[in-house]
Amino acid sequence: FSMPFAFTLREVVLLGRTPFLSLFSDEGEQDHRVVQQAIERVGIAALKERFFNELSGGERQKAILAMALAQEPKVLLLDEPTAHLDINHQVEILDLVKRLNREQGVTVIGAMHDLNLAALYFDRLLLLKEGRIFADGTPEKLLTPEIIEEVFAASVHVTQHPLTKSPHVVVIPKQSPLE
Repeated sequence: FSMPFAFTLREVVLLGRTPFLSLFSDEGEQDHRVVQQAIERVGIAALKERFFNELSGGERQKAILAMALAQEPKVLLLDEPTAHLDINHQVEILDLVKRLNREQGVTVIGAMHDLNLAALYFDRLLLLKEGRIFADGTPEKLLTPEIIEEVFAASVHVTQHPLTKSPHVVVIPKQSPLE
């Protein structure tokens, strides 16, 4: 996600308030307060006057998440929220959305390819096969070698995460890595 013009991070997040404005009106005090709270909630207050295009990928993801939070949503729809992020930023983003769900009751729907992160952070999964729902349930119910083989045509071994006890998927290479 890039901006064609030189917007600061704060200005990008402020765009999230656009649905609440009438034609030709400016943002009010409440809009600025909500934007500041969203920026603080995602932990990027120190960056708010930096230009969006100068931010790292993780910082941009957080800014976009803050923009969504500025809309004060009841449902948050995330499409690959951790794509192209390092491990630290992946965990920060998913910890944040998990907190939003637990503390504010925000329903979080996320499309993800990383089954291990999905198992750690989401209570319910939908597995799609050929564009249709194949299975619906908890990570414990769905992340089995048989279901993963059927949906993804991949051989896996499923263990338990050592701390959370959630399923942890280990891919079995089609050819030995030693060959």
